[in-house]
Amino acid sequence: HSVIVVAEGAASGLEVGREIKARTGFDTKVTILGHIQRGGTPTAFDRVLASRLGARAIELLIAGQPKKAVGMTAGRIVDYEFDQAFTLTREVDLEMYRLASILSI
Repeated sequence: HSVIVVAEGAASGLEVGREIKARTGFDTKVTILGHIQRGGTPTAFDRVLASRLGARAIELLIAGQPKKAVGMTAGRIVDYEFDQAFTLTREVDLEMYRLASILSI
């Protein structure tokens, strides 16, 4: 899964979603942030993570690297070229999968 943030006024989120689908073939879901906020109050972790991701995105823009995806891996903020980000894979943590299965009963 990936989350792509489009700054207000920078582009249409719907257009960005369509472009991603056209270039990658991946299904996209566009959500306006206001709808998410109605779902509950962000936790402290949510707020800190958003700040860390946003700060890294700004650092990349200032450094002249606009075509990057920003995320978190093993607790660290990381960035990848878009093409690389769309092809990354990772192994499923079987212990967490088992726990999720138990808790979802």
